[in-house]
Formats: sequence, structure tokens, C-alpha cells
Amino acid sequence: KKPFCKLSQCPAVAPGCAEVLREPGCGCCLACALKVGELCGIYTAPCGSGLRCTPRPDDPRPLHSLTRGQAVCTQNTMPEPAPEPHTQDQGEPEPEMENGATVSDPGSNHYLPGHSKPYDPRAAADAQESMKAKLIALRKKVVEQGPCHVELQRALEKITKSQQKLGDKLTRFYLPNCDKHGLYKPKQCESSLDGQRGRCWCVNSWNGKKILGSIDLPADEECP
Repeated sequence: KKPFCKLSQCPAVAPGCAEVLREPGCGCCLACALKVGELCGIYTAPCGSGLRCTPRPDDPRPLHSLTRGQAVCTQNTMPEPAPEPHTQDQGEPEPEMENGATVSDPGSNHYLPGHSKPYDPRAAADAQESMKAKLIALRKKVVEQGPCHVELQRALEKITKSQQKLGDKLTRFYLPNCDKHGLYKPKQCESSLDGQRGRCWCVNSWNGKKILGSIDLPADEECP
């Protein structure tokens, strides 16, 4: 039987938590919302109501900070984004984040700001070297890679290359949701940086392909 999220397996929320929200990703667990000034990211607990997870203004690698939990919860001063029209024929899903992170609650908006500073070749070179080193470390850590881990690394490299060029236009992306054996988890979802819930779908665990004849799922439902 394929694995799915069980409330009974969720970790307990710390007592005295001021606000409890659904955790980011395809799961069903609850998490204690982060407060203003606390570090956050796509895979951390969500920021509290009225807050958004935002890289620091001078951050040369904002997407990297969001994926590594090095952004900061700040007051949400931006207007709510207009809902995007749903297109039926999308072909292959757009590039998502983490071995499983996908959709967060509206209170946990992740925002990727544009670059307001002049382009600095040295900073860009440093950023590339840093990401290269992290990718090498990731490859060493995963000795025997399954098909999902291989696709995950390729997707990370692709997003890293397009990060500087796309800036704040990069709001939706897909990264495979892998299990500990390097295979695909049954439920895959888009990640969103604009506060909107990405679409989810069911796949075959050995190749990550969408199950023939299946339809997209709401973010809070599991694959059969």
C-alpha cells in the first residue's frame, strides 16, 4: 500500500503555541506558526497570520535562502495576488521545492523580491561557487541515488541557473517529492512563492509519471 499522511504520526505541537497552522508540503500535520524576525523557508513551519517569508533585501541568492530556511518572517505589506487562471493543458509540471514541500497556508506566503541593486559579477561568481559546492556535497551524501533523487538534483541545478535571470517572475516551480529510498512519493505538488496553492497530482512511485487517467488533487487530499 502506498504511504500517505496520517494525523496519528504527526509530531505534537509545542504547548503554549500562539498560532497553529497546517505545515507546508503535501502533509496533513499542524505546526506552530513562526513570529516576526524568525528564520523561515519553504520547508520550515509557516509564518504567522499577516506575515510572509521574505529573503533579506541585500540577499544575492533569495531563492537559495528560501529553500534553506534562511529567509525571515516579515510583515506582509504587499497586496494579495490576483488568482491565476487555470489552464487545462500544461504538459509537464513546472519546476517544486524539496523532497516534499509544496503548498503552504495563505498565512505563510513566500515572496521572491526583484533585485534592486546593480549586478555584481563577483557576488554572482561567489553565489555560483557556493551552490556548486552544495550540489557536490549533496551528491556525496546520497551514495545510491534513486530516480527521484536524480531528477531532484537536475531540477535544483536548473532553478539555480534561472534564478538570477527570472528574479521575482519565478513564482511557481516543481521539485520531486522523494522518499528515503530515492523513489517518488505518490503525491506530487507544485511549490508557490506567491501565496497561491499549487496543483497536486498522483504518480507512479518508480518513475514519477502521472497516473494515467487520474485528475489533479486538492492540496489537502491524498492519493488513493
